[in-house]
Amino acid sequence: MSRAAPVSRKQAFADQVVEQMDAFAPVQAKPMFGGFGIYRDGLMFALIANDQLYFKADDQSEGEFTREGLPPFTYESKGKTARLRYHEAPPEVFDDPQRMAWWARLAYDCAVRQRPAARKAARLRDKPSKGASPGRGTGQAAASLLALPNLGPKTVDMLVGVGIRSESVLRKAGAVKAFARVKAARPDTTLHLLWALEGALSGVPWQDIGESDRASLLMALEDVTRSQPHVPSR
Repeated sequence: MSRAAPVSRKQAFADQVVEQMDAFAPVQAKPMFGGFGIYRDGLMFALIANDQLYFKADDQSEGEFTREGLPPFTYESKGKTARLRYHEAPPEVFDDPQRMAWWARLAYDCAVRQRPAARKAARLRDKPSKGASPGRGTGQAAASLLALPNLGPKTVDMLVGVGIRSESVLRKAGAVKAFARVKAARPDTTLHLLWALEGALSGVPWQDIGESDRASLLMALEDVTRSQPHVPSR
């Protein structure tokens, strides 16, 4: 009789957080850059890194964290210290489900506030585009890429050139891996493409990819770069 594989310490902690957030709402822990993102209804509002829970913050909510002396999440990249707008969870949330629910709600509301541009962009995306002429990535599949925000004919040509020929293929790869593939083929590609791809998949203009989301993307890109050394990181 086979035994179930043992649950890792990281996974056990993520499962604990999900269970303790039950008083707030059903949430999911999804693996990302060596830790976990905590999601509700497709919105990431918390993360787990190095066995520590962090909640998302913005200008409206950050004061709550600073008053409690809760530091932001930081990480090393290219010899420099970068920070995300996520702050450590207060220790009492692990003993008090109602406090966990309060802080989770604060972070989730932050994630919701950052979403309105997505609804506006989706309405613009659904309008028929005028004068768009596909490059060599012609055809219905490539046209699905052109229908996404931020992606013009030249960008679609770059994606098609590395085998990403439709929206479904792009979504399966994700913004980071798609960017890494283009960067490997075209080393002069800038990070603006990464923001554009993330915005395309999220339904928002690339300018609306916030500081914390960009930092998360860069962390994920570092992971891809380490696993695929031939991919330039920047």
